[in-house]
Amino acid sequence: MSAETLSDIMDIIRDVRFDGSFNLTNMLYGLFDGYLYDELIVEAEQSDISKETYRNILKVFSTVSKYPKLQYVSGGGDEDEGPEYDGAGFTEGDRMGVAEGKLYLASI
Repeated sequence: MSAETLSDIMDIIRDVRFDGSFNLTNMLYGLFDGYLYDELIVEAEQSDISKETYRNILKVFSTVSKYPKLQYVSGGGDEDEGPEYDGAGFTEGDRMGVAEGKLYLASI
């Protein structure tokens, strides 16, 4: 995530902290953890925020939604959790643990 996007998210959080809903604020903080809530736009639309803030949320959502999507699995070992994964060279759609996912996200 670029410094500009991080700054935009913080500016939006400052704007919605008191005018928006708790859910909207929580969803925005989730972006810092690499989690994009599908219902972020709907929550923003239903919140009591300015049109400018809403447009900024749309801009950030558009930017963040273009990032690679990863599927996380725990390393518990149950067969239902999916196939084993190789720790080298993750690509979009690969299954990986949380620690590996964070390292991968930090590298891009």
